[in-house]
Amino acid sequence: MNLLVSAVGTALGVFIMIAPHRAAAIWGSERLEKLAPPHRVLFLRWYRAFGITLCLAAVLFALDTIASR
Repeated sequence: MNLLVSAVGTALGVFIMIAPHRAAAIWGSERLEKLAPPHRVLFLRWYRAFGITLCLAAVLFALDTIASR
């Protein structure tokens, strides 16, 4: 079960890293549309940083699960 959660977290993290604008449009569309263009760029950078963090956390969780067996 832990590996499944890790795989989903990794997939979401990679998706957010690769296409932060599309991911933000899916999950935060109202907020993204209301932002001014300079703030939108900053929001997307932070969204990409969230994707990187999510991906790394999921990979570390998977490694911890595998190592503890």
